[in-house]
Amino acid sequence: MASQSNFELASILQTLIPISNLSKDSIELIVPGSRVKAVSKGNIVFSEGDNDDYAFYLLKGELKLISTDNTDFRIYSETDGARYPLAQFQPRQYTAKAEEDSLILCIDKTLMDSLLIGNDADISTCNSGLEVNDIGNDEDEDWMTRILQSPLYTNISVENIQKIFSKIESIDVRKGDVIVNQGDNGDYYYIIQSGRCQISRKPTPTAQGINLAQIREGDAFGEEAIIANTKRNASVTMLTDGRLMRLSKDDFVELILFSILQKVDYETAQAIEEKGAIWLDVRYPDEYQDYSIEASVNIPLNILRLQVGKLDRSRQYITCCDSGSRSSIAAFILAQHGYDVYQLNSGLKAHLRHIDKDQAEIIKTDELSSADILPFKKSDSSDENIMHDELRGLRQELESIRGEFKEVMHIKDIASELKKSVIDLTDKKFKEQREKINLQTQNTNKLFQQAKKMHDDIEQERQSIYKLVEIQQQKHEETVKNFQAEIEKRFLEEEKKMQTFYSWKANEIEKIKNMQQAAEAEYLRIKTVEKTDQGTQRQPAQNHALNDDLKEWLAEQVKNESSPLNKELKRAKNRIVQQADVRYKKAKKISKIHDQFLSAEIDVLLKDSNK
Repeated sequence: MASQSNFELASILQTLIPISNLSKDSIELIVPGSRVKAVSKGNIVFSEGDNDDYAFYLLKGELKLISTDNTDFRIYSETDGARYPLAQFQPRQYTAKAEEDSLILCIDKTLMDSLLIGNDADISTCNSGLEVNDIGNDEDEDWMTRILQSPLYTNISVENIQKIFSKIESIDVRKGDVIVNQGDNGDYYYIIQSGRCQISRKPTPTAQGINLAQIREGDAFGEEAIIANTKRNASVTMLTDGRLMRLSKDDFVELILFSILQKVDYETAQAIEEKGAIWLDVRYPDEYQDYSIEASVNIPLNILRLQVGKLDRSRQYITCCDSGSRSSIAAFILAQHGYDVYQLNSGLKAHLRHIDKDQAEIIKTDELSSADILPFKKSDSSDENIMHDELRGLRQELESIRGEFKEVMHIKDIASELKKSVIDLTDKKFKEQREKINLQTQNTNKLFQQAKKMHDDIEQERQSIYKLVEIQQQKHEETVKNFQAEIEKRFLEEEKKMQTFYSWKANEIEKIKNMQQAAEAEYLRIKTVEKTDQGTQRQPAQNHALNDDLKEWLAEQVKNESSPLNKELKRAKNRIVQQADVRYKKAKKISKIHDQFLSAEIDVLLKDSNK
């Protein structure tokens, strides 16, 4: 249990006093700063005289509270006394010792007091808890006149009023400007000179803001955070352009707060009470029942604004609470409405130890618990009966309010039951919807499996096709290689034929040369025979001349393109060229047929691979 979940801890906090008076959202703010501490038997939780910043609650086990005046008593878990803070007065009036292994809840007391001051549980009741001071309602009146006519300023000296107006600062604002942010420190007190503002509050830091009220020219806001020295409990945003007057925190405290709040100690308060003043306890009813001043009137701060008009303006009032924070705000509210009011300095916790020994002995030791009673000194005044009658009337009225509060709580319980039934119905519908979604998911999974199987089948078919295409491609490549080998073979054969042709050509040329030589020899022979027939015998010199004439004739025949010799040479040359052309055309035709066949084979391969 020492490691409580946030949900369990929040449930526990809702049963404790005065935390149970807070809203659920405020309680959730306490959870992160709280811790559950395990204390073994015989160990000390805190000692008499200690000053600390915690409120301790007994969650499990048994504690013995011991004081130096031999007063002691025991607190048991799961009893009514365990719902209250343990010996909460400072310095501690008792030493708390564990009689058995116990669990102690430790809560930040400063945070708890701050939330009690700014509790938003009663937002619906006349803007309860807002940092707003409604100074006037007549829009035609000058704002400064309306301020001075407020009961709040009747108790402020003329000198201080002059200082206020000399130190007050004027600022121009635009529509949408955020003047005060919830959670910020209280640094200024504001008065609206012109324009309108929207007040909103977020139940939690991440929640949507809730609009609470609109304020206008002459209204003031921002005093509660300064008075109680706490964070802003709401945000203020400009709805229109306008102008604000603001007074710093120090100037507000010095010039207004000190003039309004009349702080008194316990003894002075008793003297004032003897003259007919009424104690006004502004804590929650559970806190009031824990300990209180005898014959005091209990009006919680969060409903004080609703009841302020029912108080007797002819009487004086002394506001009180645990620490003085809530009572200071209550005193300021009463002063705003023109009441003669005092505030108990430092709160009830600090003054409990001032009870004189005679009064303390009246309280029996065996009746002591965490719900101690702070006696109220009896008054010997002749007006005592009148005062008690008036107090009785106020108590009756308070009981009526409590009855109304209980009725509201009953309505709240009904709403909770309705909420629970709605949640149950929603859960049922959600369960049905979830089952439907699960069924749809199962069907979807089946379809997905089928689709996956189809995909696998297609992939397998594709792989088989790829293999067939690959085999077919290999066959085509082999065919192409065979064609290429055949073509190379044919080219080699053609090359051999061309070599044979060129050899034939060379032989033909050699034949022509031989024919030329034979012709020359025949010519010489004929010439010689002709000479011999004529019976002419020539000398060797004549033979030499004959050879020269033959050479000259051959040269003339070669130069003469129309000579029989040249004509024969041209005819032989033409025959050679014609045969070469025929062979070239045959080779070109074979190459063209080869290219066409190769192109057709490539197209077939491409079509097969696309399939």
